[in-house]
Amino acid sequence: MAEQRQSKTPHTREHYDRVATVVPEFTLLNYGFSSTPENSSIDPGEPEFYCLRLYEHTVGDTPLADREVLEVSSGRGGGTNFVSRTYRPRRIIGVDLSPENVRLARARAARPGIEFVVGNAERLELPDQCFDAVINIEASHLYDDRNRFFAEALRVLRPGGHFCYTDGCWADDDCTDDLLAAGFDLLERREITDNVIRALRRDSARREALFDAMPDRGLREQYKHWAGVVGYRAYTRFEAGQTRYFSHRLRRPITA
Repeated sequence: MAEQRQSKTPHTREHYDRVATVVPEFTLLNYGFSSTPENSSIDPGEPEFYCLRLYEHTVGDTPLADREVLEVSSGRGGGTNFVSRTYRPRRIIGVDLSPENVRLARARAARPGIEFVVGNAERLELPDQCFDAVINIEASHLYDDRNRFFAEALRVLRPGGHFCYTDGCWADDDCTDDLLAAGFDLLERREITDNVIRALRRDSARREALFDAMPDRGLREQYKHWAGVVGYRAYTRFEAGQTRYFSHRLRRPITA
């Protein structure tokens, strides 16, 4: 009998609940995006500039104004708030696995029309065809089955709705075929590993300072590996070519 694979979900929830408790300061901490020149409307003095740039790149010119938008794995809500004030959707919902993340996100909700709820990306408790766009940034590598999430994203999108999807992966992995198999039309696919590495280099001092303020030295070092600080595990994997990073813009076919 084949051995049943253990779910990553409880560990992931526990990890993000704990991080929300011990380092509540940041509103988002993806690996970021940087280009030369930056070509961004974001204030360069914004502390989370590079993290927000990953949202800016991922969404691109996707039409969100006066639309209904879902962000899956919205974390502490910094990206959801950015999308709301920058792209002006009529309504945006952020779903996250971690109750502590959702607690922080609700406390920081900056605009009307934003809602944060606890939920599982692979089993979204939302009706069919109820959103014009779904955003998912740097999260699906933590899911038990990303194909199940892709199916859920397609299900909740209206025909013609957009899926803005970005994540890292092992060098021999390529999720594009899975996205097409799920039923999406591919509008754009881009490898952005170099942009992510550049962002991590430029943002490393801020990231390291966040964790150096923690009293527990063991946790400090653990979180630096997780957060992409230069010289630590996540960063060195990108630099060595062991992991890569891709962005996709997709659409649910109008006649699906």
